[in-house]
Amino acid sequence: MRIIVFFIFLIFLIKPFKIYANEPFLAPYIENLKIKVKEDLKNKVPEDYIENIFSSPQLTYLPNIMIKSLTWKEEKLPYYQFLEKERIERAKAFLEENKTLLEDIEFVFGVEKEIIVAIFLVETDLGRKTGNFPVINVFYSLALSGEKELFEKFINNSEISLDDGNTKKRWEKRSNWGYKELLYFIEIAYLNNWDPFSIKGSIFGAFGFPQFVPKSYLIYGYDWDKDEKIDLYSIPDSLASIANYLKKEGYKKEESLEYKKRIIMKYNISEPYANTVLAIAENLKN
Repeated sequence: MRIIVFFIFLIFLIKPFKIYANEPFLAPYIENLKIKVKEDLKNKVPEDYIENIFSSPQLTYLPNIMIKSLTWKEEKLPYYQFLEKERIERAKAFLEENKTLLEDIEFVFGVEKEIIVAIFLVETDLGRKTGNFPVINVFYSLALSGEKELFEKFINNSEISLDDGNTKKRWEKRSNWGYKELLYFIEIAYLNNWDPFSIKGSIFGAFGFPQFVPKSYLIYGYDWDKDEKIDLYSIPDSLASIANYLKKEGYKKEESLEYKKRIIMKYNISEPYANTVLAIAENLKN
């Protein structure tokens, strides 16, 4: 018993990046989460599918995901890199190579092809960088971090304190959001017959070429090539999904740049992001 307690103490002390689901101290938290997921996905996803997820050795708790989420500084991201000559040239080449497809998508959705390619460039460097985090582990970690007793073990001596009212509100909001996205992802994985641990994405769970979270996949994902599946790792479906997102949020080609910026900020709530997308698009038109 003393060995187990000492081992748990060491785990908390070093603040590990990964804690596998078979760690004994996680068991009650995982069990509570599993019961809740089964109840909320009742009649949508079979219980044995959910059981297999929660008993998988690949299920991993990443407490640093929530810590990163609470300390993220969007305005400090180096968006200027996407305006470098080499990237603009690659984006122009991509636009030319896919001109017919992009013109067709622009016609259907009313979103300029340059805006679509600009978002594709910023999100994943034209598909080169889609992320290395198993999406299910990201949302599982955010949801599990909603357990105050558990999460506080990993924020000792850090800049985060749940005694701070604003931090606590953001922590609760991120945990609730992560739990809902976990439900969406499990349902999507089941319906698409995916290995739920095979889908990799960003540190905050966005995946595919357009970097959609699961809810966005359900709302904005578009099957452009009509193969009866939405594949966010396919160029046609991805570009159409980006355009569909903007159209559904109210994008109009004839509107002002300020109006377009507000719509693009619904794709990513960041003014530097939206300004960069518009600047790239302008470069692509020239």
